[in-house]
Amino acid sequence: MTAVAVRLGDAEYGLPMERVREVLRPPPVTRTPFPPPDVLGVIHLRGALLAVLDLGTRLRGRPSAAPGRMVVVSSGAGRERLALRVDRVTGVVETDDLLFPPPPEAEAALPEGWLAGVVSPDSGRLVTLLDLENVLAGVHA
Repeated sequence: MTAVAVRLGDAEYGLPMERVREVLRPPPVTRTPFPPPDVLGVIHLRGALLAVLDLGTRLRGRPSAAPGRMVVVSSGAGRERLALRVDRVTGVVETDDLLFPPPPEAEAALPEGWLAGVVSPDSGRLVTLLDLENVLAGVHA
């Protein structure tokens, strides 16, 4: 599996490459009334309206650095697209034969099923792979 590595604070997370559609500089976000804490609003992208989710708030309870980057992903079974705001994109990692189970403290910090595993693509570097299907379940703008 190949993943796009993104940084949130001092942690790196991997998003499955097959779900990533594009990475872009954040366009202006239009606020929506009464959004959940992790939904920033919506953006217009080439004629489509996409919800913008702050992945930092969703995973860690702390917003991503502004302006950061936006990663457009397909959200799940319906394959709707949405934008994830992250601090930055750090690259692409290959996860073949490097996948370890997530540490218990990481699993305890997030809802069950959000973590797919951990890879160490370089010495001293850990990337926590996310199960986007579960992370994005129930997100509405």
